[in-house]
Amino acid sequence: MVVDSCLNEEQTKPIAIEYLESLGVDVSKQVRLVLVTHWHDDHIRGVAALLREASAARFACSAAVKKPAFFSILAANKRINIVGGNSGVSEFADILSVKTTGPDHWVNEGMLLYSSASSYQVRVHALSPSAQTVTDAMVGFARTKPNISKEIQPFPNVTPNDESIVLLVETKDIHLLLGGDLQRGANSQRGWQAVVASAVRPRLRSCGYKVAHHGADNGDLDAIWTDLNEKNPHALLTPYAGGPKPRPADDDITRLRTKTNRIYCTVWPIKQTPAGRVVERTMNDVARQRRAIPHRPGHIRLRAPLTGKVQQIVVDLFNNARRV
Repeated sequence: MVVDSCLNEEQTKPIAIEYLESLGVDVSKQVRLVLVTHWHDDHIRGVAALLREASAARFACSAAVKKPAFFSILAANKRINIVGGNSGVSEFADILSVKTTGPDHWVNEGMLLYSSASSYQVRVHALSPSAQTVTDAMVGFARTKPNISKEIQPFPNVTPNDESIVLLVETKDIHLLLGGDLQRGANSQRGWQAVVASAVRPRLRSCGYKVAHHGADNGDLDAIWTDLNEKNPHALLTPYAGGPKPRPADDDITRLRTKTNRIYCTVWPIKQTPAGRVVERTMNDVARQRRAIPHRPGHIRLRAPLTGKVQQIVVDLFNNARRV
């Protein structure tokens, strides 16, 4: 299973393919499910290319975008100017050139996405989006009408990350919680509050947690740590430096350290220390243009035998990934 996608800045191949091929995985036959948690650019780049390689895989995405207005935006895609050329709309249109009949699964709360036929007892459960979130999306998309003469933004946010899928990966003794970018939610029918309050989610606690929304406080909830995770779980962070406040910020790490002392981030520190005014002025004088040289993304790997215990989890860190 591959959840979300990103591209190595040095190449055009999705990083998931590079990694799986390095393990000797036959991507065309052995990848059985490709899932996109939500339609933000930092989670979907390269999904179409991934699906072309993983020809035996089913494709799943949030039911919150299964709306007529969304497909009217797709139909207008070729006649309007999509900002940047990397928007979720463009990527989804490319996906539909691969999966011509559309997604195999429109995912919502309570859906079982995978169940192994072997004795390993592996199951993948969707814990979101909630029914109320899908209803909210109906209303939000109804207000979104593409204008042929104007450019639109990458992908209209219906509700801030509420449409994101949260997954629970269940094995015999080790369970993993993949938080996507789901936010806290305004009430018990939305966001993480709906996941915790759900009457249909498996009552299992995870020992590994991909922290939601890059560690930001609006994606956190005490009940995630008490009701959905074991005490002191392995917490995995992916940063986002594109906004006014890079995430995770120092205060995010301070807050998360009250939940667990096993925190790992794929890139740390998030941004380099400023060089200082004099150095910056000198560099501006001698260089017409300059940019940071891209590094290979950091990589955190949790591995354990399918029949193993929590104590057998091994954490490996690659490139700029760090324990923080």
